Amino acid sequence: MMLSRADKLSWDNSWLEADPLYAKAEDEFLHKGQLSKALYAHVSRFVVRAESDPIPSLLIELQRDLSLPQAQDPETHLRILVIQGMIETNYDAAMARNTWQQVEGIAESRGHYLLMSRAMGEQGIAAFLLGDFTSAKKLVMRAWFAAKYLQDDAAHVRYASMYGAGLVELQRYDEAIHVLDEAIVTADQSQHVAYPSIAINSKIDALRGLARYAEALQLADQAIRRLPSTQLDAHLYQIMTSKGEVYGDAGKWNEAIAQYTVALGYARRLEYWRGCVQTGGLLALAYEKQNRIQDALASIDEAIRANQMIPAELYFSPRNLAIKAELLDKLGKQRESYLFHEKSLRLFDSLLATAPTRNVERELLNQMREVYSRYFESLSRAGDLDHAFTTIERARGRIQAQSLTERPATLPHESTEDDNKVTQMDLSLIANNDPGVAVRLDRALVASKLIAADTALSGRTFRRPLQMSQVQNHLGPNELLLEYVLDNPASSVLAITESGVKKYDLPPGDEIERLASRYRKEIHARKTDTELARKLFNELIAPITEYREKQEIIIVPDGQLHLLPFASLMENDKYTIQTHSFSVSPSASVLALLRDREKQNQEDSLGYLGVAASTEPEAKTGWIPRLTSFGRARSLDPLPQSKQEVQTIAGYFPGAATLLLGHAATTANFTARPLDQYRVIHLALHGYANVEHPERSALAFAPDASTRNDGVMDLQAIQRLRFRASLITLSACDSGVGPISEADVDNLANAFIEAGAESVVAALWDLEDQTTALLMTDFYKNLSTHKSKGDALRNAQLDVLAAGLPPYYWASVEVLGDASRSV
Repeated sequence: MMLSRADKLSWDNSWLEADPLYAKAEDEFLHKGQLSKALYAHVSRFVVRAESDPIPSLLIELQRDLSLPQAQDPETHLRILVIQGMIETNYDAAMARNTWQQVEGIAESRGHYLLMSRAMGEQGIAAFLLGDFTSAKKLVMRAWFAAKYLQDDAAHVRYASMYGAGLVELQRYDEAIHVLDEAIVTADQSQHVAYPSIAINSKIDALRGLARYAEALQLADQAIRRLPSTQLDAHLYQIMTSKGEVYGDAGKWNEAIAQYTVALGYARRLEYWRGCVQTGGLLALAYEKQNRIQDALASIDEAIRANQMIPAELYFSPRNLAIKAELLDKLGKQRESYLFHEKSLRLFDSLLATAPTRNVERELLNQMREVYSRYFESLSRAGDLDHAFTTIERARGRIQAQSLTERPATLPHESTEDDNKVTQMDLSLIANNDPGVAVRLDRALVASKLIAADTALSGRTFRRPLQMSQVQNHLGPNELLLEYVLDNPASSVLAITESGVKKYDLPPGDEIERLASRYRKEIHARKTDTELARKLFNELIAPITEYREKQEIIIVPDGQLHLLPFASLMENDKYTIQTHSFSVSPSASVLALLRDREKQNQEDSLGYLGVAASTEPEAKTGWIPRLTSFGRARSLDPLPQSKQEVQTIAGYFPGAATLLLGHAATTANFTARPLDQYRVIHLALHGYANVEHPERSALAFAPDASTRNDGVMDLQAIQRLRFRASLITLSACDSGVGPISEADVDNLANAFIEAGAESVVAALWDLEDQTTALLMTDFYKNLSTHKSKGDALRNAQLDVLAAGLPPYYWASVEVLGDASRSV
């Protein structure tokens, strides 16, 4: 039977070979009037269609199909959900996870235990995409072992492939190769399993990451020889593109150009516009490396035109416009170059404002960071540091504004009139050099409230960044602001003082981030890695001559530097905290705006508000369902030291002090206080970073049984509050950390800054309850002697350091915002 043959092929992941059989089966069933089976065959073709058709359109069609009477057949209904889950994985991982949970339940109820196992594995893939690596590993490994036990070779290959691909993403290349080899060998030994494209392409990437270029090319050539005869062009496109990337990494640009050119030919023949967009951009960059600028311009123009053929997927256009800007800059056409950079950034604004999912948003933010960095470098080379500064400040504000905005995933829907209007304006922006188009698009986005208003700090920084001179006017004589810009092949830092600015070149961003991530892991393991601490100092601070002249250092971080405790780096045999104080600011503009805001805040405040919820030592807090990444409730360990912590701190603020302890520390009691009148607020609470929805990261107050309030105050609720506090301290777990992408860090501390706090003290990692209490009470004792917030924290940390404890115990806590004043 035609349908059975097609199902056997698709079960073995041979979707390309199954597609024509499904087409024939659909026609046969329609002719026989068997509408449910016809629909089953029809939706089964969507997996192949997803290679070229816009994914939202396919999901809309699947939703329609689910509502048809013929979809009520149990097997057809289940099939539609399976196809929907497969496609949603490339659209929105949270949606895919929910769909695969439904598939798992239905498959179990119908006795389809192999499919049930596969559904668990697909949930693991979604977990990985959402950043929950622990759940991902557990689910994928469970499905992987089940596939081996049940001799489901196709599933064995898929989950070994996906697990290996995940390891490649994490740059654990050696470990990845071992897993991917298992997938490739299993596919080789099974005559019916599809060509393992994911495993082979991921292994090529792993070998690239290890600089084992000859082996990567050998694997690619072997893959070409074993390609299936059907859909040969599509497979060849992918492998030729991969070979081009290998040659590019090896610096063999002639060979890279040759491979990209062949790959582009296959993409054109297939009318595979996504491929034309992606590989066209790579080819342009390869030509640029050979200084063949006119050829590069021709390639990038083709890529930009190809993207206009798929207006629902303009996500590569901003990057390609930026590539064209760099090419024009090399031709000495600086004015045109700036125009294309600005077009790129305007298009980012539009696409971010209308991004349907977090997946899309994060990819855009990562691309935007790269584009801003390149624009910054172009302006710096031209000697225009003022313009370069405001450009990177715009980036900080735009990223922060996006991260603090709650945007539920947009379910696939038919394009509205407003959707079509924005898309047409996007296309017009790409095609025209009229600055008026960008202005009209900007006004439309503001009018529709799709981008940040000027009222929020992040919105003001994005839309009206301060000039360099304005920031310098807000710096003290002993202050040095270091604004980092990570990029490849070289990074930069602007060293800004009250009287001058200088740009320093630094090593590649990839190297810096790798070292920063490694050092943080060493600290978290309670180790003291003096060699790595010195290396990071030498790369990030040693070249800066102004560092020798100033003692108060303000860091504006980028990428993984958000999670690096600069105070724990080492110059020779001393930690930097022993000679300098450090604080952090989201941007230079935000620091200046905070200092202006501080002048306007009242002096006659109520003093101190202390909150501690988990004060009872004998039992854990009950399950709090909203504190979850993946629908699983979690309980919170008690913080018995927190009660004494907030009570002791209250003693340093004579006069009015308000304490909310234990069961009284509810969100209702907290928000009922005149929060905008307290000068100091101390929150000794559990913090939580939500990896699926960063804007839902939260603090855990005490649950209120009388109102059925679970005690969770998320980032959105925090931003709706109004503070005028000189200091808010989050003595909580991971309060300074959010799900970090390459673009930025979403965190609770920034939410309090946006809500009116002048400075926030927060932790970069979990601390033991007793250690936290000692550090915090010492910090407040120093504040009571009228020390600045920066000096008060530094002295408290130095006391812990003097006790011989490693950085884990003192380097986690940092001041975000203005640390220069006392409370």
